[in-house]
Amino acid sequence: MRAPILSLLAVPALCLGLAAGAGAQTTFQAPSRPAEQPSAANPNPNSATPQAPDMQTYVGMLQRASRELRQEISRSEGGARPTQPGAASPDTIQLMQKTRDAWQVAERAPQGLSGTPVYDNAMREMKNRFADIVQGHPAVPHGQSLDAARGVLQSLETLERAASTGSTGQPS
Repeated sequence: MRAPILSLLAVPALCLGLAAGAGAQTTFQAPSRPAEQPSAANPNPNSATPQAPDMQTYVGMLQRASRELRQEISRSEGGARPTQPGAASPDTIQLMQKTRDAWQVAERAPQGLSGTPVYDNAMREMKNRFADIVQGHPAVPHGQSLDAARGVLQSLETLERAASTGSTGQPS
C-alpha cells in the first residue's frame, strides 16, 4: 500500500522537474540570412532591400515582371472558371496576385528613377488600377480584373522604357 502512495507523490515531483528543465532550455535561433538584393533573376525577394541596385538591373526586373503578367493575362483571357455566386474565381485570384507582384517589383526603382514624374505617374496609375480590383473583391467581374491588369502592364512598360532610355520626365 505504501508503494502506490509513494509513486503517486513521485508523479507531481517529476512533472515539476521536467517543467523546470524545459524553462532552462534556450530557444533555437536560426542563423540570419543576408538580405537579398533585387535582381533580374529574383525581382521581388523577400527582403527589406527596397531598391534595385542599378538601372540595368531594374530594367531586367521590369522585363521579367511584364513578361509574367502578360502570360497571366493571356492565360486568364480564356475566361474565368465559374465559381459560387459572389466568389472570385481561381483565375481572378491568380491574376490579382501577379498584378500585385508586378506592382511590388515596380516599387523597387533605383534612385535615378524613383521620385521622378514618370515614376510617380506610373505608380499612381498602378495603384489606381490595383484598387479597381481589390475594392470590389471578391465580387469584381473577371473582365474588370483583366482591364486592371492590362493597365498595370502598360504602366510597367512605361517604366521600362523610361528606365531603358533614361527619360525620367524631369527637365534637363
